[in-house]
Amino acid sequence: CAGHGELWSSQILAALLDHRSRLQAASTSTSSRGDRFVFLDARKVITVEEDDQQMNKGGGSEVVLWDECAVKLKQTFREEWESNFGGAASTSASSPSQLMHFVATGYIASNSQNVATTLGRDGSDYSAAIFGRLLQSTVITIWTDVDGVLSADPRRVPDAHVLPDVSFNEAMELAYFGAKVIHPKTMQPAIMANPQIPIYIRNTFNSTFRGSRIFTSSTTHTERDRCICGFSTVEDISLINVEGSGMVGVPGVAKRLFGTLESNSINVVFISQASSEHSITF
Repeated sequence: CAGHGELWSSQILAALLDHRSRLQAASTSTSSRGDRFVFLDARKVITVEEDDQQMNKGGGSEVVLWDECAVKLKQTFREEWESNFGGAASTSASSPSQLMHFVATGYIASNSQNVATTLGRDGSDYSAAIFGRLLQSTVITIWTDVDGVLSADPRRVPDAHVLPDVSFNEAMELAYFGAKVIHPKTMQPAIMANPQIPIYIRNTFNSTFRGSRIFTSSTTHTERDRCICGFSTVEDISLINVEGSGMVGVPGVAKRLFGTLESNSINVVFISQASSEHSITF
């Protein structure tokens, strides 16, 4: 069963932080018990409906059941507060000396039948974004091992630099075409939130650096200090041209062509068709 590492590491971190908080509270003259750090198993909150067709093809597509997640999150918060502090959260939460911090697992979730599942590639970042939307956070921070979103692959462009601000649209394009700092699906919960939530990409090993902010920008390229955000490349890609006079005016050619590609799990990232219908390039 996958996810053991996430479960163990989250419980260890929660226990360590809680122990430190208790020691700090004991060393002060106040009567406060200090902040509490509580382990949260994300399988109790994040509920997804798996797309069977995509899962069978290796796509790993999941649909988050947002309403169900919200109900489970409130219930979990209430139970943990009563367990750690006693009494209802609504009467005790007014005390600033008693705060409860959750250390949640990433990557793992449950389906609608309460069976454990995983969120696929970059599932931990995706989990953070899901919690960010559920909690109506003002910001989501993804801690990684790079300083932020780079203007290009530093292995190909030695003087690539960190982009301080990137729009969601720009980040989507960069991520789709090879930039691995953030997966497109991680941005979806932040984009779907109302209001939308900015995402910061920051370096765990350079914590004082601001990193990159991914957000909704109303500023056009002509109003900014750059006309090009950055560029990325896609490896192992082929360009195919299908042409012939027998294609002109024949209905269903494109449907048959792309239907065959879809049935073989081949993703098409670019399509160009001549106005004469003489050729299709993809």
